[in-house]
Amino acid sequence: MSKIRELQIGDEKKLVGLFVTLTGKEILIDSASSVADHDAVCLVIEEDDALIGFGSLIIHKVPTKGEVARIEDVIIGENHQGKGLGKMLVLRLIEIARERKISKINLTSNPMRTAAHKLYEKLGFSKYDTDTFFLSL
Repeated sequence: MSKIRELQIGDEKKLVGLFVTLTGKEILIDSASSVADHDAVCLVIEEDDALIGFGSLIIHKVPTKGEVARIEDVIIGENHQGKGLGKMLVLRLIEIARERKISKINLTSNPMRTAAHKLYEKLGFSKYDTDTFFLSL
């Protein structure tokens, strides 16, 4: 049985495979700082002592909008996709945002992740008509 729980210190090694699926490279996150950060809610899906899903809600203040959130790094392991786990994870992140009185959630998703896009639209997310810019430092 799959269950959602908060990220715990020591989970980082169990997440490496998921992040390879998401990013194409090995990433070892700092679970201690993520757990300690009140404005970063990281959730995992655990099944039989393995972590098969991850997603995070990052909360920040915007002067013209107040507190807003961003959903980041949602991933379900390849062998577990298509079972509704991504939906379950995103709905829990939305619920946490509501509990914290967040008025808006943003997220970005790779254009190649068409199944994820369909899920986000079914859950009520709308696509912006603006371009996103970034600067690597």
